[in-house]
Amino acid sequence: MTTAGKPDLVEELAKEIRDAIAGAARPEAGLRATAPASSDLDDVRLPIRRAEDHLTPTIPPAVRFARVKTLALRMLRFLWRNQASFNALALEAANGVVAALERNREAMEEQARRYREVARWREATEQEFRRRDAAQDARISYLETLPKRLPTASAPPSAEVPSLPESIYALFEERFRGSPTEVAEKQRFYLRYVRGLPGPVFDAGCGRGEFLRLLAEEGIAARGVESSTLAAEAGRAEGLDVSRGDAIEALAAAPTSSLGGVVAFQVVEHWPASSTFRFLAEARRAIAPGGVVIVETVNTDSLAAMNAFYLDPTHVRPVPPQALEFLCDAAGFRDLTVEFLSPLPAGMRLHELSENDARLNAVLFGPQDYAVIGRVPVP
Repeated sequence: MTTAGKPDLVEELAKEIRDAIAGAARPEAGLRATAPASSDLDDVRLPIRRAEDHLTPTIPPAVRFARVKTLALRMLRFLWRNQASFNALALEAANGVVAALERNREAMEEQARRYREVARWREATEQEFRRRDAAQDARISYLETLPKRLPTASAPPSAEVPSLPESIYALFEERFRGSPTEVAEKQRFYLRYVRGLPGPVFDAGCGRGEFLRLLAEEGIAARGVESSTLAAEAGRAEGLDVSRGDAIEALAAAPTSSLGGVVAFQVVEHWPASSTFRFLAEARRAIAPGGVVIVETVNTDSLAAMNAFYLDPTHVRPVPPQALEFLCDAAGFRDLTVEFLSPLPAGMRLHELSENDARLNAVLFGPQDYAVIGRVPVP
């Protein structure tokens, strides 16, 4: 009985050793189905990692006769020594292939990202060119409507003739003021002041209609007046309520307390002081109690901003913040505040290491614009 059991034990040990050796060479069944794939290369990585764990066959310590089986496995190791070396080299080569594939995938993703950036830039550029082409067509159409003969030098100048032809000034704004998108992004700051007003908003000198479009997006009723025929026609073509004319006269024609707000962006620097005060007085009359006035102009306290002021040949005179605030107060507006806007990028200002550096920045490279904001008092 004992003698007969020994061969059975030897045969059982040999069978388990062969099974351990065979199991070391193949991955776990169902591994690919159960392991979550985090990338396209995981189908390659997981079998390799599994094979690395079994380069040298081992006997789990929890199985029967673990010590005996481990001793027998060590005695028979010479049988698969060369195979183990081959497996190690094969795994090293496979890891190299996976690493190369990973680098290639990252390079392709980077190329795809750059392509998307180029595509977005191209689309934005094409839209800008289409907008400029439309503006040029409008200018050409306007020029074609002008008399074929220019007035002679001896003809007396007319007060209605602008300092620059409309088509030329439109080109000037296109080049130096910025795109409509850039201007609208700056004017978005004022939306907080025009929500919930007791009436529509009147945009004096609405230009290309940037603020009117923002108001339309907010569902705020508004209309604008613009002296440029080209700009007024372009605004109406986009569905905006824009009329061509003089902003002060149009405001004077508005019924008393019929408006919720009056805004004028980069306008008062084109007027003498008397016109600015008349505009503010008419705005005070036309705005209902609780309404708001917003007047934005060039910041005279900044030398860099004054350079931009004199760049525009149609500017009449700079208006300091204290002067504009005084005129608003004299016209009857209350709760006056002054907001300084459009700061220069950090790279264009001095690096501040002291209080004097901060003072120099404020004088030389301060914000480019400011706005006076006032309210019509509620009785």
